[in-house]
Amino acid sequence: MNKKAVEWLYQQLPELVAKGIITAESAERIKNHYGPVTDNTGTRTFLVIFGVIGALLVGLGIILILAHNWAQLTKINRLAISISLLVAAQVIAGGVLWFKRDSIAWREGAATLLMLMVGAAMALVGQTYHLVEDTDAFLLTWMLLSLPLIYLMNAVSVAILYTVGITFWTGGHFGIGKQLIWALLGVAMPYYWGLLKNSRYANTTVILSWVLTICFYFCFAAAFSGYLDRLGLLIYSALFGLTYLAGELWFTSPDHGWCMPFKAIGLAGSIGLTFILTFNDVWRHVASGWNSVPPVSYLIASVLLVMVIGGNLMLVKRTDRESRKFSLIPCVVGLAYLVQFYDRSGLGAAIILNGYMLGLSISIISKGVREHRLGIVNLGMIMMTALIVARFFDIDLSFVVRGVIFVLIGIGFLVANVVLVRRKAGWQNEK
Repeated sequence: MNKKAVEWLYQQLPELVAKGIITAESAERIKNHYGPVTDNTGTRTFLVIFGVIGALLVGLGIILILAHNWAQLTKINRLAISISLLVAAQVIAGGVLWFKRDSIAWREGAATLLMLMVGAAMALVGQTYHLVEDTDAFLLTWMLLSLPLIYLMNAVSVAILYTVGITFWTGGHFGIGKQLIWALLGVAMPYYWGLLKNSRYANTTVILSWVLTICFYFCFAAAFSGYLDRLGLLIYSALFGLTYLAGELWFTSPDHGWCMPFKAIGLAGSIGLTFILTFNDVWRHVASGWNSVPPVSYLIASVLLVMVIGGNLMLVKRTDRESRKFSLIPCVVGLAYLVQFYDRSGLGAAIILNGYMLGLSISIISKGVREHRLGIVNLGMIMMTALIVARFFDIDLSFVVRGVIFVLIGIGFLVANVVLVRRKAGWQNEK
C-alpha cells in the first residue's frame, strides 16, 4: 500500500474504533502491519541513491588520482597503495556496521565503496605483477568476492552491481560454462526473496526487481543462444508471458506502474513480439530452417508453454478478465507456430497474429473509453496505428494513398482525445 493510502487509513482508525467497528487492538495490529508512514516515503531512496553515487565517484576519483603517477611508483609502493585502499574501505564498512547499522544510506554507500575497492585492488595488483589478463576471470572473481557484502551489509546496491556484473560475464563467456550463470544468480536469490517478503514495494526492492528481470533476459539469451534461432520468438513470448503472469498474480497492490516491473516488462515484451510476428517475412525465416530445429528447443518451448497455461489457470480464479488477453499471447503464438508447421508460406500464422493484435488494440481502446483513461486509449490507438502502418509497408501502395491514410489516422487520434477529454470532464462534474 502506498504512502497516501496508509495515511488515509491511519486517519480513519480512531473513528472506526470510536464507532466500535474495530477494536483498539485491531487498530494497533493494522499499524504494526503497515509500519510508520515515514517508512513509505521516498526520502530515504534519494539518500541511498546519492550515497551510492557519491561512493562510486569517490572510488573512481581515487583510482584516477593514483593512475596519474602510477608508472613512476615502485612495485612495493603500488602493492602498499592497493592494499591500503582495500583496508581503508574495509575499515569504513566495519565502522558503518558498528555505528550506523540502521542507516540504509551509510550501509549502501560503504558497501559500494568496498566493492569498488575490491575490484580496484585486484586490477592494480594484477597490472603491477603482470598476472594473466583474462577479463572474464577477473570479472567473475570480483563478483564472487563482492557477493558476501550483499548479506553482510544488507546492501541492495551491491546486489544490483553484482547482477549487472555477472550478466556482463555471461555475455563474454562461451561454451557449456555459460550455464554457471544460473548458480551465480541463485546465490543472490535468498537475499532478494527476503526483500520480497519484508518490503516488496519498497523503492530499493522495486529497483532491484527491474534490474534482475532485465538482466535475466540477457542471461537467458546468452545461455541458450544455440537454441533460439527458429523457436526463439516463441520461447521469448512464453518468458514475457510468465513475467506478466508473475506480476499479475503477486505484484498488484501499488497504484504506480513503475512499482510493478514484472507486469510492465512482460506486457511491453508481449506486445512488441506480437507486432514483430505480424510480418510475413518473419514466418518465412522460421520456415526456412524448420527442419534444423534442435530437440532441446522444442523441450524448452514446451516446458515454458505448459507453465504459461498453468499460470493462466491460476489467473482464472481472478475476477479481472482484462489481463487474460495479454497472458494468453504465448498460447496464440504457439498456435501460429503450429499452423506454420503445416503452412510453410507463413500466411496463416501472420493472419492469426494480425487478427489478434487488431482485436487486442480494439479491446484496449474500449477499456480506456469505459474507464475514461486517456493513456489507455492512446496505447490502443498506437498499437492499431503501428499495425496499419506496418501493413501499408507490406502492400504496394502509392505515397499519396499512404499520406491520406496517415492524415486520417492523425485526425482520428485528435478526435478521440478531444471527445474523451470532454466526456471525462463531464463525468467528473457529475460526481
